[in-house]
Amino acid sequence: IDQIALVSQDERELLESPVHPIVVLEKRDHASHHTISNLHTIGCMLPYTGLHHLLFSHLRHPLLIMTSANMPGYPMITDTGVALVKLAQDADYFLVHNRTIANRVDDSVIRDGYILRLSRGMAPKRTAIDLGPRGILGVGPELNANATIYKNGFAVTSPHVGNVRNPATLEYLQETIAKLSRLLGARYELVAHDLHPQFLSTRFAREIATEQGIELVPVQHHLAHIAATTQEPCVGIAIDGVGYGDDGTVWGGEVFSGQVPDLARVAHLEPVAMPGGDLATRFPERMLYGILPEEKCLDLLRYRGWSDVETGVLRKQVATHFNVTMTSSTGRVLDAAAALLGICRERTYDGEPAMKLEAAAVGGTVEAWEPVFSDADGCEILSTRAILATALSRISRVPAGDKNAVHNIAASVQYNLARGIAALAIHAAEQDGIPRVALSGGVIANRAIRETIRSEITRAGLTLVINDAYPPGDGCVSFGQCVWAGTLHTSAKNR
Repeated sequence: IDQIALVSQDERELLESPVHPIVVLEKRDHASHHTISNLHTIGCMLPYTGLHHLLFSHLRHPLLIMTSANMPGYPMITDTGVALVKLAQDADYFLVHNRTIANRVDDSVIRDGYILRLSRGMAPKRTAIDLGPRGILGVGPELNANATIYKNGFAVTSPHVGNVRNPATLEYLQETIAKLSRLLGARYELVAHDLHPQFLSTRFAREIATEQGIELVPVQHHLAHIAATTQEPCVGIAIDGVGYGDDGTVWGGEVFSGQVPDLARVAHLEPVAMPGGDLATRFPERMLYGILPEEKCLDLLRYRGWSDVETGVLRKQVATHFNVTMTSSTGRVLDAAAALLGICRERTYDGEPAMKLEAAAVGGTVEAWEPVFSDADGCEILSTRAILATALSRISRVPAGDKNAVHNIAASVQYNLARGIAALAIHAAEQDGIPRVALSGGVIANRAIRETIRSEITRAGLTLVINDAYPPGDGCVSFGQCVWAGTLHTSAKNR
């Protein structure tokens, strides 16, 4: 591993620990192994089973590329016959065994000491916490889902399930909950679920509530993030790609103030247009125009091959708000920045534009830009249009082929976005007299953004809290749902 990546002492101890997780490491040569990772990082693990050691004993090469037997968005295949049929076009060889796979489990993934995926060796995860006498089931979000069961002073979180966007993964979630329930002898009195009414996990929660005659507790996605981080009074920052908001729009750049279960939204990123809804996540140039609906932006798209008809339709769509969703998502801003710099024009896997932007920003020189704030409906708002407008003005002056300028602008977008988000939290903390800031959401897997926020918060004399026992991404949401439901009912009982 030392030949291909930079390994700290802490990372080495993780790699060699009994858990043997995948550890995301920085490559020694950022351009190396580009066929399996076109980022500046690569996931590495050491052999952790006897089978791994047997394989290496018969190989001349010191490295193997390991992947799960599943198609994107679907659970791992556990039946050999099914694998031979469904993966025949994607795999040259199959390594099989005569033992039945009773329980599929992904590898756990860690980066910078934070859990990106809670699974093999780390879950089921048992956490001591007093959420009252009632049994609670948290069915999790839609993406990167797992489930949590609370019983008698302990919350137990299942291994990673995946993206519950199809019946196969929903069935896997149901199987996981059934197995965990049997192991714990659990009975539920509350079922907590995401606020989004159309999620398959939400429908499943309704079915359980109807069948068993128990209470449903809807929990807003980002409030669950903060609840999973701390139950103390705090200003909470939740930054990620998507979450259904109280107002029916897509949230993802939120600042709250208070204490679970009384957290108020006090600040957020500027709401911007997502032309075509989910289509803007697949083609981030659409997101770019949604944030910067300017002729200069359309000129850039035409230069890249968009036809006059395509740009005309996009312009009209944004102007009339036809099939347009409004969002305050941090992830969508990073997607748009990646599109602006030509780093990623089409997303082929979850988080690709933002991760490529992070890779492009490594080594870049940061330029501080003046943040633009406003107020609306009792919330302070950070203008993301101003950030991307500055980036557009910078990129328009860059000579063709100047890669250093691209690195610098990528780094500056991340820095100024993170600095602005931190400022929103600092302003709220000063106004409400709260010394603690909680930080959660998938975006904080980005080291530069996370550490910029940390630096700004600590410089302001505040304490930053990040839960390193659970993933900062959506892998903490089912736990947060249980925390929210339990504290909500406990506080209501005490009133």
